[in-house]
Amino acid sequence: MNVRVIWDLGRNTANLLFFLFTLRERKKTWRRVVGDAGFRWFVYTQTVPGLVTIIGPSIQTYKKWCKQNSVQPIIETIGVGAEQAQLMWIGSKQPERVILYLHGGGFSLPMGDYSVKFWRYVQLALQEQGGADVSVAILDYSLIPEVEFPTPLRQTVATIDHLISNGIHGSNIQITGDSAGGNLVLQFLLHMLHPVDGVPSVPPGTKLRGAYLMSPWVFLRAREGVRSYSENDNWDVVAPAAKFADFGDRVIAGLPDEAGLPYIDASYAPPGWYANAESIVDRVLITGGGMECIRDDIIEFAQTFCKDHGGAQLLIDEYGVHNDPFYDFMVDEKKLSELTPKIIRWFVEGFSKF
Repeated sequence: MNVRVIWDLGRNTANLLFFLFTLRERKKTWRRVVGDAGFRWFVYTQTVPGLVTIIGPSIQTYKKWCKQNSVQPIIETIGVGAEQAQLMWIGSKQPERVILYLHGGGFSLPMGDYSVKFWRYVQLALQEQGGADVSVAILDYSLIPEVEFPTPLRQTVATIDHLISNGIHGSNIQITGDSAGGNLVLQFLLHMLHPVDGVPSVPPGTKLRGAYLMSPWVFLRAREGVRSYSENDNWDVVAPAAKFADFGDRVIAGLPDEAGLPYIDASYAPPGWYANAESIVDRVLITGGGMECIRDDIIEFAQTFCKDHGGAQLLIDEYGVHNDPFYDFMVDEKKLSELTPKIIRWFVEGFSKF
């Protein structure tokens, strides 16, 4: 363990003790405070290959969750060639309505088990509150460095085509993603508006019921003058902001040309880039945490997007960190994030209004 790692471990421990006596951390339980600090240390001290090894393949995480919960795994292979990927189901694979989930991880990391737990909770809540037959489909898209842009986008298009081909209308599909998964959701919406060369088209006339972006990572490189980078450097679970930049450099380095930049980094979006978004998706929810490094990035993007989509809204959890609702499920916390019931209500309203 090098000196920098030891120093950061000590700083994190000191921060943890300080957190317990601050207003912002009084909003969280001891379980969450300790869990958040441990997650931050884990992300900061490990290399990307190290994180990949420790987390394990997404499909392995899904199967382990299924075994622990006595659930029969349902895995489909969708697409062919560059579009081929695995689709993992929570619930029936022939439901009336579907939430398509695209996980985060900087396009380099597989899915964490806490996200499976979260979406299972949402799925059961939707069935209880909305009385609807809803399943969650998790796309195990390919990661960097094995692939580069636009392969994950190709796989997302293939998944939507697969769902529609199996009788699920666009009005019964809500797509969602956290962090890099939120970026991929945005890529998909932009592809519908401005088709990417060489990527198959979405079935004609497709309009999705909703799109939810949790803590979307839409500026891939740290920018000058963004206050939340420094303001939340000691609070967020993914920090410092340079950590996001490291992941961003890996993504951008693999681009075949600059034509892909406006699809993956909001810094390169030309004026009017999100215009007519209402024609492809009815409703959009964007959430973020007041304590995350990329808070101001999220707010800036959301303000621009919401100007072009009357059905879009932004919610900021004042004391939330990056992907905050997930970590309650990482530590089995019963006192859930204030965003979680709002997210569930948003999905319920989406599936109940036609």
